[in-house]
Amino acid sequence: MRSAVHDDIALAKLLRQDHAIVVVGASAIALLGWTYLFYQGWAMRHMELVAMAMPSTGAWGPVDLLLVFAMWAVMMVAMMVPSATPMLLAFAAISRSRCAQGRAFVPLWVFLAGYLVLWTAFSLAATLAQWGLHSLALISPMMVATSPLLGSLLLIAGRGLPGRRSNRLV
Repeated sequence: MRSAVHDDIALAKLLRQDHAIVVVGASAIALLGWTYLFYQGWAMRHMELVAMAMPSTGAWGPVDLLLVFAMWAVMMVAMMVPSATPMLLAFAAISRSRCAQGRAFVPLWVFLAGYLVLWTAFSLAATLAQWGLHSLALISPMMVATSPLLGSLLLIAGRGLPGRRSNRLV
């Protein structure tokens, strides 16, 4: 018969293993995303060397929407997965503990998949917003506001009106 000490040691070993898997996995996802983003930045500066796929400066078609969506999705995953690593570690520990106790638990991959689905949905919303602003010629192809009114509205939305703290986004 196993003692409680042996069970604690086994659980600690599994938690360390979960910790390593989560940290390595999140780091790999972030590294892939950042590698892609750095490559895109390099390619924009060296267009004479690289045939870079970019959205057109005119009306966007399905391919343009797909390219912009891919840019947003990769960027959001590269930035947000590393910040979720502490929560992933906590969730893995809780799930492992519940599993060891024979209680119902949710696998870590389900939690991470939900997180990624939400950021992918945000990426879709950002793509559609960028498409709308581009279609109305309120932003340039380089995503710079072309309207002083739009710039002012974005500034107020992000920082709020002077003296009011409750409506600030940042």
